[in-house]
Amino acid sequence: MIEDISGVTPKVVMTALDGLLLRHQVISHNIANVSTPGYSAKTVSFEQFLTNMSMDATSPSQKNSLTNAMSEIRDLIKEKDSLIVSTGNKVELDKEMVQLTENVLKYRALLEANSKRGDILAMAVRGRGR
Repeated sequence: MIEDISGVTPKVVMTALDGLLLRHQVISHNIANVSTPGYSAKTVSFEQFLTNMSMDATSPSQKNSLTNAMSEIRDLIKEKDSLIVSTGNKVELDKEMVQLTENVLKYRALLEANSKRGDILAMAVRGRGR
């Protein structure tokens, strides 16, 4: 029953948060190596996996396949190497700082949205005005 209430949204949010955390680590590593000769910047791309999945999970079989896909994406994020790609370019500090800021904002926005969603569910369980 609880799965029906929460749906797949929490899994998508948690997967996105994991991806953003990995991206933060990679960007921080790029910044730390800005003066390292021969070091080339690396990037993380996981959104394509999230976008390629069908978010139209109306039947139980679609929900199960979406849950399995989310699990696969989270495994990819944990493995890291499959998502971290060398750009072949040297590190541009300004560009990395902008990417770091954007990443932090996305992470905070997802956390806030997830918190608000939890508040709404809690209010629904408690009832209005209690």
